[in-house]
Amino acid sequence: MKRFGIIAHLKRPNIERTTRVIIDWLKSQGLTYWICKELADVIGETEFVKPKKKLYEDIDCVLSLGGDGTMLSSIRNVGHHGIPVFGINVGQLGFLTEILAQDIPAALEKLKNDDFEIEERMVLEAKILDSECGSYYALNDVVLDHGDSTRLIKLDLYQLNASHEELFVCPYNADGLIISTPTGSTAYNLAAGGPVLHPHLGAIIASPICPHTLTLRPILFDDRSCLEIKVALENIDVRMTVDGQVRCNLESGTRVRVCKAPHNIKLIRIKDYSFFEILRTKLHWGARPLTTNHD
Repeated sequence: MKRFGIIAHLKRPNIERTTRVIIDWLKSQGLTYWICKELADVIGETEFVKPKKKLYEDIDCVLSLGGDGTMLSSIRNVGHHGIPVFGINVGQLGFLTEILAQDIPAALEKLKNDDFEIEERMVLEAKILDSECGSYYALNDVVLDHGDSTRLIKLDLYQLNASHEELFVCPYNADGLIISTPTGSTAYNLAAGGPVLHPHLGAIIASPICPHTLTLRPILFDDRSCLEIKVALENIDVRMTVDGQVRCNLESGTRVRVCKAPHNIKLIRIKDYSFFEILRTKLHWGARPLTTNHD
């Protein structure tokens, strides 16, 4: 890695100082860097500045400074160009980020010396049918919900077979529906009672949000499946949200098609990676409940 792009969450504490540490180190090593324009405006940088959408040009990887939300934003801007992303956690939970800010110099040394591994993750592609909108890409999930309304929405779920014939799966009277990747299984899907999947599995999860029935449960599809969701209720608009960041409103009768995207995204790993260790340390998976000793 000789050429770096930098994207950051501008409201995180010490983001300016953290960015300066990175820039100074890269300059000391004679390495090339580009900064997204929003970050450059904050730190007063005038050289080597590009818009996020152009940051993939002339770089080998992106350094994403923030939390998982910043990682998702970085991936959305460069991931489909095959550019790997390296996460530096100056956020909170940090499920996708690799290291903490204090480990930056040692981590950059590893990147410079190509002492790392690339981990590929599945991405979803969502399309609003009969619309001029392009494709939306999600590393975590595509969510259809009632937006600002408090009313239940009605959605119909279909699976397309190999001949693209519709197979009706089920109707949902619910607050919404989450279509999730294995990576996103520990995000909104988990909060809605969906299953935790290892991120290397090839699968798509459909998890209802507060369904108004006792019989509807999350469904697991293989990653060759193509799903369609129809907005079935009249006079109530439905909101579609991609990775919790990109939103648009859908009218009654609208159909959304969600399939595995033709590309994967690439995450840079410099440490031995254990998905189960992350579950234990960050979600306290398997932790025994505390007991009170009354003796």
